Amino acid sequence: MKKINNIKESVFIKDGLNQSYIFYKDDNQNLIFNRANIDNSPTIIDKNILDFSATIDENNSLHLLYLNRKGELIYCTYPGKTWHKNLVSRLDIQSNIYKYLSLILHKNTINIFYASANIINLNLWTIEHFANNIDTWQKYIVTNIFSEKIIDRFYIDKDEFGNIYIVYSGKEYANYNIYYLYFNNFTKKWATTPTKISSSYSNNILPYIFVDSHNNVHILWYISNNEDYVLKYKRFSSTGDNKFQWEEIKLPKISGHCSQALMFEKNGKLNIVYISNEEMFNFISNDYGNTWTLEDKNSITQYPIYLIKYYNLSLNRVHSKINHIYGNMNDYIISFYFDNSHEDIIDSNMSQTNNLNDENININSNQKESKFVTNIDMGELEKLKNTLAEMQSKVKAIKNDIQLIKDRLTDIEENSKNKIGFLKIKK
Repeated sequence: MKKINNIKESVFIKDGLNQSYIFYKDDNQNLIFNRANIDNSPTIIDKNILDFSATIDENNSLHLLYLNRKGELIYCTYPGKTWHKNLVSRLDIQSNIYKYLSLILHKNTINIFYASANIINLNLWTIEHFANNIDTWQKYIVTNIFSEKIIDRFYIDKDEFGNIYIVYSGKEYANYNIYYLYFNNFTKKWATTPTKISSSYSNNILPYIFVDSHNNVHILWYISNNEDYVLKYKRFSSTGDNKFQWEEIKLPKISGHCSQALMFEKNGKLNIVYISNEEMFNFISNDYGNTWTLEDKNSITQYPIYLIKYYNLSLNRVHSKINHIYGNMNDYIISFYFDNSHEDIIDSNMSQTNNLNDENININSNQKESKFVTNIDMGELEKLKNTLAEMQSKVKAIKNDIQLIKDRLTDIEENSKNKIGFLKIKK
């Protein structure tokens, strides 16, 4: 089995107005920012970048965190026209290694995560958490991890209440195990003792965590099976026979550990996506993880593959949530595997392979920009027409109600006058 080491990372963001943005690090270690389908050149945010993370808030403002080779940890916001940069901290990159910058927002709270290790002892890593609310930073030590010089990426997610969940792998004696911790947003404290998710008798790698729209917590990871690795799955749910405890659910046999297995939710259905033998597979569950069936698979024909951190405010987030997705980038065109939520800007003239759906972001193409704007404008126009019709209908109903109230008040007034006149006569 071929291990796919040629996987790069990027961030894709679509705001509530259907404007798309891309962040990535180029081969020269420049941090690149693209505003999709807008006729301007890609912007270099900064040079000599070690790591970065980006997200978006409910007000359509972009948030960016990056670490440069000067050791400057810089936090930026983009309300829509220009970047506003602030220095968060100066890190000692001469003595320490910092990896896996992660950024999570919840209401007015900014959460920053990274793993660090001293270059003298790369077998001991620490996950640190910084939380900011109203210009005050609070530092937490999430956990210490025994590992080798290279550590697997940790993954984090949050529920609707702002509670944060993290999964990571750590070495215990000869094998690696998978561990889980959570942050209580009400008490502002991390659990002190990690929960061991995996078995100690086998090697366990590449964990992934996902919190669905019902606040169920799901963890995927690979466990060694002789010379192969098999995907395992556990769920923590607040409903069912095994509520409030970790339940292992059997998956169809899924082999391979060449890359990260992912989980996301679309239209109330959970999806597992993984790579094996140069193919991309998509399993789905209609019952939030109890049973799984193979939905689709694609041959991988284009490299490198991008592991894309994904935000889409235009999704129906009541029953849909995607944190990561696989895709390709080529000449500023980004494509996603097993995602059809971008039909509003798909160029029908472009050839597609199976379910590889194109976002069609080409900054230097006026023609594609014109198609994008036309599609968006027509869609928005139709929405405005429907909204206007609804408003007119509501206004008409309100006017009718007001007239009925006026008529009723007139009747009451007349009745009152008659009663007063009657009383005067009797008196």
